[in-house]
Amino acid sequence: MNLKFSALIILLTLVVSCSQPVKNSKDLIVLDLSQDITVESKMTLSQIATDINYIKLESNPDCFIKRVEQYSITDRYILIYDLSQPMVLLFDRQGKFIRKIGNMGKGPGEYNRPNDVRISGDEKYILIMDFKKVIRFGFDGSLIVETKLPDFAKNIDTFDDGFIGFFSPSNSTMMDNYSIAFLDWDGNCTGKLLKRGQEKLKSWKASRKAMFYTMNDEIRINDGYSDTVYAVRPGRTIVPVIVLKDPHGYEELSMENPNFKLDIWMETPDYLFFTGPYQKMMHPMYLDKKTGLVYHIPFNKDLKTYGIPNDLDGGAPFWPSRYQKGSVYRFQDSERLKAVLDNELIEKSVFKNQKLRDKLVALKASLSEENGPVLMEIKLK
Repeated sequence: MNLKFSALIILLTLVVSCSQPVKNSKDLIVLDLSQDITVESKMTLSQIATDINYIKLESNPDCFIKRVEQYSITDRYILIYDLSQPMVLLFDRQGKFIRKIGNMGKGPGEYNRPNDVRISGDEKYILIMDFKKVIRFGFDGSLIVETKLPDFAKNIDTFDDGFIGFFSPSNSTMMDNYSIAFLDWDGNCTGKLLKRGQEKLKSWKASRKAMFYTMNDEIRINDGYSDTVYAVRPGRTIVPVIVLKDPHGYEELSMENPNFKLDIWMETPDYLFFTGPYQKMMHPMYLDKKTGLVYHIPFNKDLKTYGIPNDLDGGAPFWPSRYQKGSVYRFQDSERLKAVLDNELIEKSVFKNQKLRDKLVALKASLSEENGPVLMEIKLK
């Protein structure tokens, strides 16, 4: 039986009805993960996308990137956090290195191991979330202000004249068992949302999975703590927009428990992409909001990888990790990408756009071990 979802106008009480198409951002999507997943996807990249852009980040002794842990993208900049060093680095949209932001340490304006980096929506400043403080920088690398927090926040975003933070109730004393806080730049809490039940305080999954993103000009919180996506609306109200019903809770996948368990997700206006086990193996899956059907992406045995088959330029299969302003993104390790592109199947693969194919061939020839990671930018229809 296929996964089913119901789209309803948001009410104070969540009610599931017959499967219907999702009409707009005010609808509530409810996915029942207790059912079998049997629909195999026939989607190809050309069905949902029109263009591919490969952005190689400059690599030199000042910005040799080993592992992209967090990143933020605007029309002008790419900001990345390299976990292995650690460093926060700023590039332009062509991948040219601009400067390093801040330094590792325990002094003012210094960070130890950031858990979130963010360019503000108005592109006025850079934010680095590091344990119990948020550091704000200018694009020239200058320190603007460091805001100390009484508790650990996992993720941040800018909101009005301050910022919004996600706090895990499992290790927060300031939040009184609330997950969302609005704070000014002095660190004063100006509002709290999303109160949690005491029975869930032992879980750490909120810290690992929660994140902020923007959809339909509103901030959304992917709150893995309750398998729910919330939207922050005008007046600082918060409403659920996606609910994943998982009767198995946080049980691990095993031979005795082969049912679907949500791992991660990523939303676009037309699709909800997520991964989890299917038939005792991890599979990428997606919900088509227009039809209400859920599909799984089969494993490509020849290329030994998952992803939407790339028939636009014949390149590697693609699986999105970020959506922003009509495009989806994913960082690819240059060495791994070169290995996939060197596969003889790439030469024989079907492609529909000769101009994009020429760009791919040029990229393949230019990749080397000295290259930094490559940002794939896919323009959606």
